[in-house]
Amino acid sequence: MAELQGLGAQLSEAERVGIEIVAVSPDPNERSQQVAARLRLGYRFLADRDLAVTRRYGLVHAGGGPNGQDVPRPATAVLDRDGVVRWFSVSRNFQVRPDPDDVRRAVRAL
Repeated sequence: MAELQGLGAQLSEAERVGIEIVAVSPDPNERSQQVAARLRLGYRFLADRDLAVTRRYGLVHAGGGPNGQDVPRPATAVLDRDGVVRWFSVSRNFQVRPDPDDVRRAVRAL
């Protein structure tokens, strides 16, 4: 949750330079919206309930969930205006996320 809050805190800076933050989550939209409201996040969440997007990008941690279910590996991508990935971070552990300051530096480098 800290990475979500960290990115949220940097949202206003990102918006000033035309950056949009979108989170993709396997959770239902209702749950993601509750989290967003509780943490006062101003960016969008997209639901990937069946992990189709996760699978498309090779980010499945097979059997990594608490009950042995497939879960997404945390990943963060910074794309330029042309859709080219300029910075990418992926973790093997679903509890480890990139530092929001690293993401901010990647955005500033665009």
